[in-house]
Amino acid sequence: MKERILKLFPEINWVQDPVLKEKVLATLEEALKMGGWEPEDMEKMPFTLLIPDCPASLLTHFRGVVRMSKAAMEEFNSLYDYKLDNDTLIAGAILHDVGKLVEYTRDENGKVVKSATGKDLRHPFSGVGLAMKNDIPTPICHCIAVHAGEGDGKHRSPEAVVINKADFLNFETLKSFLGLI
Repeated sequence: MKERILKLFPEINWVQDPVLKEKVLATLEEALKMGGWEPEDMEKMPFTLLIPDCPASLLTHFRGVVRMSKAAMEEFNSLYDYKLDNDTLIAGAILHDVGKLVEYTRDENGKVVKSATGKDLRHPFSGVGLAMKNDIPTPICHCIAVHAGEGDGKHRSPEAVVINKADFLNFETLKSFLGLI
């Protein structure tokens, strides 16, 4: 399954530490199995249930957030004496929505809907649980935990700030194109 995930999501190779890269892959693999998904399902499932008939897949969203985060990091690091950490930022961006793989399920008609788990726990919480179970370092778990509204008004590490903004740039820009804002 890991090879299939990497083929779909080559940005995972931007994680420089090989041990961390394996943990990131293991987290994605476990989330897919728990949710009853195959890697290719990420190309078909909507990245959000908040946009009716969402035209963007979870995989496209994952990749968009990673790419935008990396571009922001490269620009930031070229301008400032402060340096964002590549592996914290990239792994955090890859895994920011990993909990959606257990937050979502298919109903009897094949439509993607909230799962029983998703009704009890939003994806930042389930995502942190999955990441911690796979020994993802806490700075990356922090990025997962605070990337969404649950982190508003709370401390965010510099890497978590970038991931939060990249996530909402993707979400809000798509909503604007669709005339929803």
